[in-house]
Amino acid sequence: MSTFIVEDGSGVEDANAYIEILDADEIISNYGNSSNWSSATQAQKENAIREATRYLDLHYTYDGYKVYEGILQWPRYEIYDEDDNYMAEDEIPDRILQAVSYLALKIIEGDTLLEDFQNEGEVKRTKDIVGPITEEREYVTGELPEKTYQVVDKLVAPFVIEKGFGETELERG
Repeated sequence: MSTFIVEDGSGVEDANAYIEILDADEIISNYGNSSNWSSATQAQKENAIREATRYLDLHYTYDGYKVYEGILQWPRYEIYDEDDNYMAEDEIPDRILQAVSYLALKIIEGDTLLEDFQNEGEVKRTKDIVGPITEEREYVTGELPEKTYQVVDKLVAPFVIEKGFGETELERG
């Protein structure tokens, strides 16, 4: 099992999470259905927070620049908050912590954030003629729709250049 290491804004080596469990407990008790979260084990919560952190870092392209080399995207510099105030370079925005907590709760509730899928062609039209044999197939192309988390999109919007995976851009408002 992977070790749970929280980034505190100082460039913690090998950090894989943005929030401590106690802080996530508080956020979830304020905004979510805390019964599922409170019945989860510490290991389940750690795993959910790590996975939620990874999702945020893979799914969004953030404004500004990483302060430290490492796998996590935060902390960053040349970042402004939702009120257009300059943020300290050692700060991980509360909105990012809220987004991690929201997604961690979704995981505890059984959601899979980054599902693997095979984009199989869906048959749009078919034509079969038996003699002398003709067979036609027309396929619908395009990707399967990806699940979106509007709460998370809105929470991270002030810090995001665009969503990942070639999706719709989010603009600072």
